[in-house]
Amino acid sequence: MGGMLTSILASHDGWGDGPGPWFLIFPLFWLTVLVLAALWFRRRGGPWRQPSTGRSVLAERYARGDISADEYRERLSVLKQDDR
Repeated sequence: MGGMLTSILASHDGWGDGPGPWFLIFPLFWLTVLVLAALWFRRRGGPWRQPSTGRSVLAERYARGDISADEYRERLSVLKQDDR
């Protein structure tokens, strides 16, 4: 009986050698999912982002220096007329 147990243990396929590189598959999978989700939310602006309005776009352009104060006031007055 002892000889049979020894031969069974000797013919074992390496299960006693540790988990090998396969133990990284699931953590790497979930890490990839989390990184992709973070990149997607960052690109979209997240679920909390409000849709842009004409006034907010105009204010952003003025804040960046793309348009002058006179041009900002002129375009803002046009937007206010459209709201009526």
